[in-house]
Amino acid sequence: MQTDHRMISEVLVDQSYWDKSYERMTPTAAHADDPVRKWIITHVKAVPPGKNALEVGCFPGRYLAVIGERGYRVNGVDLTPGVLNMPEAFRRMGLTAGTFERADFLSHQYERPFDLVCSFGFIEHFADWRAILRRHVELVAPGGLLVIETPNFRGTVQNLFHRWMDAENYARHNPDAMDPHAWAAEVEALGFTVHYTGWFGRFEFWSDSPQRGPWQWIGSRVLRVLQPWLKKRPEGHPATSPYCGLVAQRA
Repeated sequence: MQTDHRMISEVLVDQSYWDKSYERMTPTAAHADDPVRKWIITHVKAVPPGKNALEVGCFPGRYLAVIGERGYRVNGVDLTPGVLNMPEAFRRMGLTAGTFERADFLSHQYERPFDLVCSFGFIEHFADWRAILRRHVELVAPGGLLVIETPNFRGTVQNLFHRWMDAENYARHNPDAMDPHAWAAEVEALGFTVHYTGWFGRFEFWSDSPQRGPWQWIGSRVLRVLQPWLKKRPEGHPATSPYCGLVAQRA
């Protein structure tokens, strides 16, 4: 029996923010040197035709396109209006497109489970990320994969600079959700085998907040001085890496 997840988890970002952010964007694929693209290619094997993948919060589909390149038929769900343009956009990329729904995935009823369920930068926008993760789990078919990625605002160095220079954007995220070992414990308890969990990518920092005042200016100067040293830290370090992820398989 499926859990009714509606109203379980407080949403940290109003949908109007996403709609405005996406109104000038079109569906696209991640570029060749994108670290998340490289991570997907490393950890998601190519499959023969006929397998179905679902991305939760799919617009604009940069990483779903990479999943499609691995052989999956791509499907998606999102509340933003642009989701309705995605099937044709993916077909133009030479990918096999399935169904794209403008719907709330917490309450939407799916006809079947999926061979791969993924989200990229999604679960950290909810207060109760565990409920959101469990809803992902419910949609994975036997033998199927669960692929989760979020930015890493929790690591010591990343947390410092996001609080310092990116406070407005930081408030739209739940740093407690950016814990891949906690994800792993959650899905292992639900019968999944974890193939990958951890952090990836060398240090990089981006801000989605307006840069105002001397405090942010000082932060920029400090970051500029430290950045060469930070980029030399080992890739996959939990304090400095910009991304975290999980790949797990249902029994």
